[in-house]
Amino acid sequence: MTLGISINSAQDEKNKEEPKTLSVEKLEKLKESEVGSSFTTETGDTIPEKAGYDIENGESPWGSLWLANFIQFLCGIQFAVYFTSMWPYLSGLDHEVSLGFVGIITACFSLGMSLSSPLFGFWSQKSRSTKGPTACGLILTAVGNLLYALLPTIKYEVKWFMLVARIFVGFGTGNISVLRAYCATASTAKDRKRAMALCIAAFVFGQSLGPAVQSMFSPIKEQGFSIGTIQFNMYTIPAYFMILLSILSLILLFCFFEERYAGIMTRNEEKDPYSVLPKFDKIAAAVMIYMWYIQQSSITNTEVIASPLTISMFTWNDSKAILNNGLIQTASCILSVGNYFLIAYTRIGSLGKRKMMVCALAGFILHYLLNLPWPFYPKSFKYIEFAANSTEEDTAYSGGCYRKYAWCNHTTAVPLPLYTFSYIVIYGLSFPYFAAPTGTIYSQILGPRNQGFMQGVFDLFGSIARCIGPLITTNLFEHWGYLWPNMLQLVQFTIGFFLVIFFYRRIIPLQTVPKTGTAAKYKHGIFYHL
Repeated sequence: MTLGISINSAQDEKNKEEPKTLSVEKLEKLKESEVGSSFTTETGDTIPEKAGYDIENGESPWGSLWLANFIQFLCGIQFAVYFTSMWPYLSGLDHEVSLGFVGIITACFSLGMSLSSPLFGFWSQKSRSTKGPTACGLILTAVGNLLYALLPTIKYEVKWFMLVARIFVGFGTGNISVLRAYCATASTAKDRKRAMALCIAAFVFGQSLGPAVQSMFSPIKEQGFSIGTIQFNMYTIPAYFMILLSILSLILLFCFFEERYAGIMTRNEEKDPYSVLPKFDKIAAAVMIYMWYIQQSSITNTEVIASPLTISMFTWNDSKAILNNGLIQTASCILSVGNYFLIAYTRIGSLGKRKMMVCALAGFILHYLLNLPWPFYPKSFKYIEFAANSTEEDTAYSGGCYRKYAWCNHTTAVPLPLYTFSYIVIYGLSFPYFAAPTGTIYSQILGPRNQGFMQGVFDLFGSIARCIGPLITTNLFEHWGYLWPNMLQLVQFTIGFFLVIFFYRRIIPLQTVPKTGTAAKYKHGIFYHL
């Protein structure tokens, strides 16, 4: 027997005044449903159980999903490609600029992304289109990279033009929220684990590979060559390369991208009162958003201080720092990407995602513990050597600590072999087992609904981390060295570790069919599974 329980509301009163009449088609559906397998809504109507979960039909459009992943990979590169070279590039164009201003530029990139992510997500959700917001973002990134490449032709206030260039690129890169929402909603339930693992992997791989892309052009050197007034060197050619990739992405987007969504309810299904989709768990979603926040904070922290830290700690000059950091990032990337594919295509991916996150968080904690200036580490910081007949500290000539950094006198240095092992192995292994479950579980918590706006919120908090991170990190580094930037990350990951443990039972996919005898909220009120 099925009981109908009514909830007092305006809608309920309306339903009492105007009894719902079931169409012939609805009656047939009810007859075909199994006895005892039903929902009872607030209006007292009995709904077959299949209404709660029979939403996903068809096949995932893998061609379009791979194209979306390629564009997300490009967005990841846009974010990180200049991190190791931005400071040498800008200081060469403006000798009076401070490292703190580089932090402001990096923060403004993320500010642009944080503003555009929810806007692009809202645009996509309302228009039910992925192509428009994605194309707009690609055009903006191309414009920003063109301005970045033309900086040597600008003779005054170069730093402000660089800031504007990175805002353009940041705003354009906000289209990643649309692409991630597409991957979550275009894939069917059986494919979503793989689709989201590859989706997150593409962006994080791009972020990790960015410095390696920059290092590819380091043999061209700072002098490079010129065509008229246009300079081509190791700082500007990567920007032209990114423009070409944006143009290629636009061509592929309009020629081959298919807007087909196998994993969400259609408009007709959403209007159908018999299609029941419960509300998602906001606490669980908030926990996953925090996980994305600390992940992006970690990436920013690592890449913003990688160049100045290694220049100071290992006395690498500019070109050597760009090359060596690129090699470390590349090795870490190869390890990460290999494990992303293991998660997507092997039984490893079927292991508990929450357990993966706990292990990965422990890995991050170990990484940051190893990269603190412990007193038993050697004291190896040296000051920058002056070039012949010069009194200017030029890191293009010699690596080392700036004399204005008082902390160099008493801070110990992480041994190079340990630093390299930690960043390549521990950091490289932790990322895939943290990033892939984070994105996958978040999309599963939201359920088979249009996720454009909520994925925009997801990226908004990642962008906030990338916005405030550089400002905090560069200031902490200039005044206290690498102790407090790494300590901040250690605290954040420790909080994340305990959040996952505490909310372990709530970090689960949306239950579209609740347990028998339980109630769940949905957009029309409350339904019961009896």
